[in-house]
Amino acid sequence: MKTEFYIAVRYFFSKKKTNIVNVIVFLSVLSLNVSTFSLSIILFVFSGLENLNKKFYQIHYPDIIISSKKGDLFSDDVTIKKKIKSIKGIIAFSKTMEKKVFLHYNNQKYFISLKGVDPEYEKVMEKFKKIDLKNTLYPGYLNVYVGWSSMVFYFPIIFRNQIKIPSKILFFSYKKDHNTFIPFFIQKKISIKGVFQFNRKMDIEYLFCNLYEIQNIIKEKRIQTLEIRIHKEANIQKIKKILIKKFGSNFNIITRVEKEKAFYKVLNTEKIFVYFLFSLMTLITGFNLFSAIFILQLDKIKELFTLWYIGFSLCKIKTIFLYIGFLITIFGCFSGLFMAYVISFIQKKYQIIKAIGKIPFPVKITMSDSCIVISIILTIGTIISFYSSRRINGVISDYK
Repeated sequence: MKTEFYIAVRYFFSKKKTNIVNVIVFLSVLSLNVSTFSLSIILFVFSGLENLNKKFYQIHYPDIIISSKKGDLFSDDVTIKKKIKSIKGIIAFSKTMEKKVFLHYNNQKYFISLKGVDPEYEKVMEKFKKIDLKNTLYPGYLNVYVGWSSMVFYFPIIFRNQIKIPSKILFFSYKKDHNTFIPFFIQKKISIKGVFQFNRKMDIEYLFCNLYEIQNIIKEKRIQTLEIRIHKEANIQKIKKILIKKFGSNFNIITRVEKEKAFYKVLNTEKIFVYFLFSLMTLITGFNLFSAIFILQLDKIKELFTLWYIGFSLCKIKTIFLYIGFLITIFGCFSGLFMAYVISFIQKKYQIIKAIGKIPFPVKITMSDSCIVISIILTIGTIISFYSSRRINGVISDYK
């Protein structure tokens, strides 16, 4: 062990001549501890939100969506099925169509989305489940599935009387005539065939029905999107490239990862802001470290002169206080990080703190976040220690 480091350790742990020096050193350790703890906790929460969002997209969104670049419908022919089935890694695909509709019931109007899906949709979206409440279909009616959550919000009365339903849906659509699109409205009575359960947002904002029913209403045998599910081990970008080759440039092919990019962009921007804010806070609280080293220099002035007289150079004396700054920074940094680990572990296991209702704050301890926190705190601590150790020249000259 270097002599300078040994002396620094002795100075750091030994009892100071005046009690105020002990308090100042403790406060400098505590300030770095709080800065490290705060930054770590916030970054662990951000990582938890990122992980939660990733799981949400995996469960509630298809892996790949194919749609027309022009935004209109495209033909549902046999070649599409052959193109998709020829690609390895694809588990299932579903043909869908979505329309914005007005629901009229009991003199009330609801603007909601109606989604038509084929029988393969439940294979693509594992979390999507539908239950038939009745087997009979009313001729001239649109048979829909309503969300489990929407039974409370929108349809408390409809379900009390399923035989006679005075509810109507108003479709907005258009037809093509000599390269011009002519808009028109279609009114259709609805019959509640069953309920579906997917996620709370979809349950409230959506109605589902069979794809062929929408096609019959708007008199179009085409589809709007193809939703695809792939194997977990499959390379999603590789499959996307194959689909682009097979379908050509007239189609938009979007992966689930690309849908997540907007969220991650916002999250990363907020993370950068957090890094900057807490770096600034750590720099401000770092003045406690500056004060602690300066006070220690004054407290140990006689010992410093003794070291100087026995042959210690000024550079070695500076190194002693540089090491003391390192020790204060390291103790503050790692004690704060340890506290953040403990709190995050307790939150993850026992879910004590809730975000909304019964939903707990998500936390995820990552090595990358830990390394970033350590780097920020140690860098700021090292810079402050270096500049404060240089003040020893003035201290010694004043006491000569």
